[in-house]
Amino acid sequence: MSENMSLPWHISLEDAPTLKNDNFPYQTSLLKHYCKLDVHENPCEELQTGIMCDIGINNREPSNVQRLISSGMTVARLNMRDMEPNACTQLIQSIRQAVYNFSAELQYVYPLAVIVDVRGPEIVTGDLKSGPRTTLELFQSNTIRLTTDTSWRECGTAECLFVGYDRLTDLSTGDNIFIDSLTPDKIKLVVSKVGDDSVECVIAVGGTIGAKMTVRISSVPLANFVNQNESRESLVCGESMGEQLFEHMEGQIAWALAYDVDAILISNTQQRNDIRQVRDLIQDKGKHLLLFASIDTTLGLDNIDEIIDEADGLFLDRSILATDLPIEKIFIAQKVILAKCNNIGKPCICKAVINEQIPTLCVNDIANLVLDGADVLSLEFNYESPLKKFAPCYDGLRMAEHCVAAASVIGRHAERIVWQPRTYGNVELMQSPLKEPTQAICVTAVELAERSNASVIICLTNSGRTAKTISHARPTCPVVAVTRMCHAARQLRFWRGVRSVHYFETPKDNWISEVDARLHAGLNYCKAKCILHAGDAFVAVTGSRRGVGYCDSVRLLYASARDTVSVE
Repeated sequence: MSENMSLPWHISLEDAPTLKNDNFPYQTSLLKHYCKLDVHENPCEELQTGIMCDIGINNREPSNVQRLISSGMTVARLNMRDMEPNACTQLIQSIRQAVYNFSAELQYVYPLAVIVDVRGPEIVTGDLKSGPRTTLELFQSNTIRLTTDTSWRECGTAECLFVGYDRLTDLSTGDNIFIDSLTPDKIKLVVSKVGDDSVECVIAVGGTIGAKMTVRISSVPLANFVNQNESRESLVCGESMGEQLFEHMEGQIAWALAYDVDAILISNTQQRNDIRQVRDLIQDKGKHLLLFASIDTTLGLDNIDEIIDEADGLFLDRSILATDLPIEKIFIAQKVILAKCNNIGKPCICKAVINEQIPTLCVNDIANLVLDGADVLSLEFNYESPLKKFAPCYDGLRMAEHCVAAASVIGRHAERIVWQPRTYGNVELMQSPLKEPTQAICVTAVELAERSNASVIICLTNSGRTAKTISHARPTCPVVAVTRMCHAARQLRFWRGVRSVHYFETPKDNWISEVDARLHAGLNYCKAKCILHAGDAFVAVTGSRRGVGYCDSVRLLYASARDTVSVE
């Protein structure tokens, strides 16, 4: 350390506060913990759970994206289905511009993660006889015939629809078929009779359909990918995709690689091989990408252990899973998926309920997801709300902005009442044999932070692995990761309790000076966010020498009121 500098964590020992744990009255059981709660207490200072919002045609302007960011959005989601490559490019450019503008206002780089949906070959209905822009009403209790006869491809009616799936007649009586609806809820059909090239169905839940609606048949495995050689060629030629729609997953992945996204969401993941096939497609060029598996069917839920082992994280949309799993069991699936993710230390994104007419439903749902351990809350907004009919001045963008801010407040209240075990963090992780140096160091840092009542853990990391391991141990204080890697800074947004600082100053020749400079950047961030105040304890996790490959040093330090100053 330089001899002529006094750094912000250098305060005299007599100024250091006495270590007390009175501020953490941990209860021995969840019941006693809830009995001691005070409803009048203020929420946490800042939300540790991430918030993900869909970015599409309705909110693609940089100013609108920036409003969502300022309200609390940490992850932007792009759904590439039915979109041209140029339209997707405009969306990603709009997001980058919004981040640049917001970072300029903050005077530091705001790391916003971007995740894109990719979909394999889908089963869809044909066109309608009445025209491509018309709709059909399917009424409950009526019967309808689904056929693979191509003569019906462009003349669908309420009595007969073409379905582009050759193995349709492999279904059995009593199987369920779901069709996307233009109205709330999905259309549910129950197979009553199987013919040579068609199936007769009873409409259990009605709705409105248009042309080329997505069909879900949960008992059927996913269609295979196209030839791997063709896939790799499409990845190489990703820059010349033109104006055609993304018809195959390979084109979607090629676009994601070309535009430097942070994660890929694989819809309807049912087995380990679904993840491996995507990894084979991205190869070395996209090895930094995170792959999130969406659990949409009971088959995926049954294979949850092998999926979570192969994927980098999970995504749960309970409304989609409810089309295959009895709705009364959805809350069980939620508990299981979140518990397994928390146990293994991988992030889980959960779609939250947004209902403008029943706000109490949203509050309970968001709070319960936070209490169950969700890392990121996914919010989907209906910009064409029915409320427009009753209030012409209704502003969908402003409503979305308010919903994000409200979700943040609800999450902060929920995080305040999360019951921590009487010892610290993830008890099983703390008591298990530690297999690698990084895990041992991170567990030590969490224990030290807990026993010293530290306000924050500041770690220096390149890949982000150290911050992820600390997050797995579930410390009660936030984790601030200082990294030079822009990808790592953005991807850490998927881990609960981790805030990332993108440090890009010129590297210093002396390693100790480099460590001090990065710690100072982390301290400045903590002070700006009011996470750390003068006299507060914090834990620093750093490397003792350059190129060691992992953090091997843990220190307990105290913040002073001053910045770095020169001394004689």
